[in-house]
Amino acid sequence: MKKVLGALILFLFWCSVANAFLLRDVLIFETGNESKYQGKTNFNGKNYNVWTKKDFKGPDNIERDVVQFVHTDKNTNKGEQITIIYYPSENRVSYRFYEPAIIDTPQWDNFYLIEDYSKYKKSWYTNKFVFRDAATGIDYGKWFLRDEKKWMRGVVNHNLPENENWLVFEENEELYTQTDLSKKKRKQEFNKISEHISKFEEYKYLVTQIEKDYYAKVQNNGGKTKITEKIKPDEIPDDLEAEKKKIARERDELQKERERIIKEKEKLEKEKKRMTKEKKQKEEEKNLYAFSSGSGFITKSGNDGNIITNYHVIEGCDKVIVSHKGNRIIAKIFAVDQTNDLAILKANVKSQNVFSVSLKDAELLEDIIIAGFPLGKEVSASIKISKGSVSSLAGYGDNYSNFQTDAALNQGNSGGPIINLRGDVIGVAVANYGKKEGIESFNFGVKSSTLRAFANSNNIKFNISRNRQMSNSDLGKLITDATVFLECQMTMVKIKKIITEIEKNKKAVYEEFKE
Repeated sequence: MKKVLGALILFLFWCSVANAFLLRDVLIFETGNESKYQGKTNFNGKNYNVWTKKDFKGPDNIERDVVQFVHTDKNTNKGEQITIIYYPSENRVSYRFYEPAIIDTPQWDNFYLIEDYSKYKKSWYTNKFVFRDAATGIDYGKWFLRDEKKWMRGVVNHNLPENENWLVFEENEELYTQTDLSKKKRKQEFNKISEHISKFEEYKYLVTQIEKDYYAKVQNNGGKTKITEKIKPDEIPDDLEAEKKKIARERDELQKERERIIKEKEKLEKEKKRMTKEKKQKEEEKNLYAFSSGSGFITKSGNDGNIITNYHVIEGCDKVIVSHKGNRIIAKIFAVDQTNDLAILKANVKSQNVFSVSLKDAELLEDIIIAGFPLGKEVSASIKISKGSVSSLAGYGDNYSNFQTDAALNQGNSGGPIINLRGDVIGVAVANYGKKEGIESFNFGVKSSTLRAFANSNNIKFNISRNRQMSNSDLGKLITDATVFLECQMTMVKIKKIITEIEKNKKAVYEEFKE
């Protein structure tokens, strides 16, 4: 007679031990692929249909004896199922706890799987606790290693070839993979195991408790295998004290596992907060904010137009926007001269008039006009001009690449044109030092000769200077057509850094960032 002992769990996984029941019908395993209905059994006010079958669908087509307990909720049409699979020839058993699923669907939904392979010496593990995602065929769980005598956690994708299907597994507190999964993805997949650990221990505990009172014998009887009740008073263990201690130890282990799970959840929560903060920081690094403004002037119109401004106006900008006649155009920084505070921008700007640059530098007491957008658009969006004369042929600290003027200049004027009465640019306006030093009318411009040298070194040409004085009307039209407003956009990371050193900054910073 062929005998194999297995564990028959006749309970629903959310039930308490006190309400465990014992099936009193004799279960016959008929040869064939179709399940045989064995009747009903009642538990906790619910009826469960019992089905059995014998097939050869185990690994390498070995024999399987299958028992299924199914309860259907008539209101929701959802079924609850526990499946027990015996492998008589290998002395091993599998328990499947299916999550509620709609009846008559092609397959059941996700399920929890517990395997007892302790007597099956060919297996590299003795016990297995996993949650299987039916949609992906991925197992999340833990295996008790036969040789190492310890638990190993991991994630297995059954859609991949064997020995190449471990998405992630833990060894010596490190996470490894048999695939090309990145370290970040490994951690994400591994963390999903924690979502199911409490269920593993809950089912293990219920199995342990039920087996102390109810179990079954699978026997071959005239070609048919039957499961019969085996509990008798004389089979109750004599050493009840030892059993109690064992149960207490198991409860302690379960409690420790629950505490460990709580700590893991707390760790997970911290990790989520860290990742959220990191994500927000990355978004902040990508988002651009309008931070400061300046002026510039067009020296060439068209798709490949040229705009002159100060270097400090566009310094550190992630994007430079040109406002010209109601249009907002993205400009590219073509060349910079940090020493002389000059920059050349390229943009698709169309203008009827462009500025020419004088071949001669400014002369002492020469009448000049400064155009630009002082104080950005906070005063108004309209262009502003100021008149004055050249008051010195050297700039701040005897800088002979600059000249000094008594014409009014404010932050926002930086990069704008300084022109003579012929409409030729004789200088590029630079933000004044006067107000910072407590001195009035202390303003500067970069000389036209310095600008020309910078432009020539970058193969930029200017229109020929005019040989006659322009009327006020023509000067006004030229200034309006060819002077542009520049907006500097930056990430918040850069802005915060600049704000900490705002006193050293030459930019015309918008008011909302000055507070």
